[in-house]
Amino acid sequence: MPLKFELLCIDQQEKVKFKKPKNFILALSIIESLWHSEPSFSEDNLEINDNIQQIKVSVQPFDTSKMVTGGRFSSAYYIVVEGEFDNIEPFRIKFMDQLKDLGFDHRQILIDDISNKIAHLIYPLINNIETLLRRYLVKFFITKIGTDWWSIAVSKENRDKANSKKNNEVVFSKMVVTNVTLLNFDQLGKIIYSQSSIFTKIEDVISKVKAATDLESLKEELLEGNYAKYFKDTFEQNDFQNKWEQLTHIRNKVAHNNYFVQKDLDLANDLCKKLKQIINDADSSIDALTLSIADKEAVIKAIDLANDLAKIEKEEKQLEQQEGRINEELEDSSLKAESLGQPYLVLREEDLISQLRECSKLKEFIGLKSFVRDHLGQQGYSFNSSYALINLLADRGKIAIYEVPNPYGQFNTTAIKLIE
Repeated sequence: MPLKFELLCIDQQEKVKFKKPKNFILALSIIESLWHSEPSFSEDNLEINDNIQQIKVSVQPFDTSKMVTGGRFSSAYYIVVEGEFDNIEPFRIKFMDQLKDLGFDHRQILIDDISNKIAHLIYPLINNIETLLRRYLVKFFITKIGTDWWSIAVSKENRDKANSKKNNEVVFSKMVVTNVTLLNFDQLGKIIYSQSSIFTKIEDVISKVKAATDLESLKEELLEGNYAKYFKDTFEQNDFQNKWEQLTHIRNKVAHNNYFVQKDLDLANDLCKKLKQIINDADSSIDALTLSIADKEAVIKAIDLANDLAKIEKEEKQLEQQEGRINEELEDSSLKAESLGQPYLVLREEDLISQLRECSKLKEFIGLKSFVRDHLGQQGYSFNSSYALINLLADRGKIAIYEVPNPYGQFNTTAIKLIE
């Protein structure tokens, strides 16, 4: 079944030298680099056929007079290219280049069956590699560290991200541990090649704890990432990180339905073949690895440290929540400031006008809410007194309050300005 490649092209700058659709077809048909033979074309049906490549190009002009923006463009077409994969895949690239050379400055793809086919071929390869690495990580860390490996071998940031997606799996999560399946493709790779010190000697761990100046630097040094020495021979020396990052880029293109060319498929095949070999070699050597006493002590120390940090983080989070509630209460009470007797600066008419005049030199328009809360409020002026004075000056004709279109939302913004 022929694949379809559909796009539209518009001559916005009036650079195309021909305006009639039949002349457009004729111009396309005489571009020798596109065709393997002299193609046949129909001025009536606006079609070109290359029987050797088995490629058909159909052109349909469309009316631009109903566009709300822009002018009325004299050359605007829908174009459909049909053909078998091996022929149409390279043809579409050359075809778009020729449209550009002809003067069509706006070109946009509507349907690309070729990219879809390539994406469908790539996805099973990536799925297989992702499954292999997950299998290896679970086997390695469970057999060498134990069921606590998740809190040690995966950074807090990635654990939090996985936890935020726990509702993605509602069936198997009730029966088995699914945390590793919630990590993104790039996060899986980072477990392998990110720096870690949990497998260094216990003396190294202690020295780093002593040298740490704060909690965050200690966490970063000891817990963020896992580049254990046992991974070096099987992963680092085989350039695992570079290969995984290249495949991550391709994987993201598949996930977001981006466009593909043949070299993307070739690269994906090559990367997956090499990564599969690296992971399988590492997997075959798991049983032969034995942690030394010092290594085991370091792991135990890291677990204790992880638990301590978890407690600290919990306490910090509780404190932040408490402080947040206090700040919210303070903000909510700001409108009652005068009645509560809280100290605020007294805003005088001349001060407000001066502040507004200075702001008007820097901004195209001044939002009322932003001026009162962010500008005056930051200087210690009461919201209530500021709004009251502004309304008073508006009544006196010294300040205008008006609506302006909001560039960031659907509702208008209330703005103010001086009436000089």
